[in-house]
Amino acid sequence: MNGGFVLAGDLIAPKDDRHKCGSFTHIVAGEIRANVMGHVKSTNSAGGVLLDVVPLKSPGIVPYAGAVVLAKVASLSRRVVRCDIVTVDDKPLAGPFRGIIRREDIRATQRDQAEPAECYRPGDLIRARVINLIGPGAVSTPVTLSGSNISSQTAATLLAARAVSASVGATADASSGTLSNAVCLLSTAEPDLGVVLGLGRSPNAPLVDLLGSTSGCPLVPVAWTEMLCPHTLARFPRKVARVPDELLNQLVQIDQ
Repeated sequence: MNGGFVLAGDLIAPKDDRHKCGSFTHIVAGEIRANVMGHVKSTNSAGGVLLDVVPLKSPGIVPYAGAVVLAKVASLSRRVVRCDIVTVDDKPLAGPFRGIIRREDIRATQRDQAEPAECYRPGDLIRARVINLIGPGAVSTPVTLSGSNISSQTAATLLAARAVSASVGATADASSGTLSNAVCLLSTAEPDLGVVLGLGRSPNAPLVDLLGSTSGCPLVPVAWTEMLCPHTLARFPRKVARVPDELLNQLVQIDQ
């Protein structure tokens, strides 16, 4: 039994006084069965034998309310910024997830006057905080509005996001839908959140006459609201995150 290979739904052992149900297992008709594909692990204890299944592949992380994510800006309009989430808490995602940033969630001050086009551009890599999951497949996650890791500004944003989630009215249980169908409502209204890597456009890029050329190299942050092309010295508006010095050194380094 110990170390045996099982598929999801396979019988592991009868449920009796000796065998106990452990992680990644469930009980059906008096039998302990596997939840996932993996290897059986049995642990002897005073109460009997605890049966667990060790998955062959560790479950991937998914976005949750309060998590800090890294996302790439896909498109924007006058009201929202649409992006594709890449990582959650510096860990790769289990699948594709979409995110949106409303205009009022871009920054903490003068929120109603923020212009998405003056804060982000398609291709930018941004750091943001998940304030809620909305749409089909979303899982309602309780959020603590107090604590050292969440500022008062973020707490206010979280409260506002609850009203948005309620208006959508499409939240489903995790067992009846896929999380990848959900949309993550994001916020960058904190000093550490915003653009961490602004990607420049080459002189041959489309709409270069409108958006300007940055020689195609990464932009360097020079202020909270501005980034600089180190080659052309052109300046571009951005909502800049507080970037570590190590990242700055990598951005300004020029290959010899």
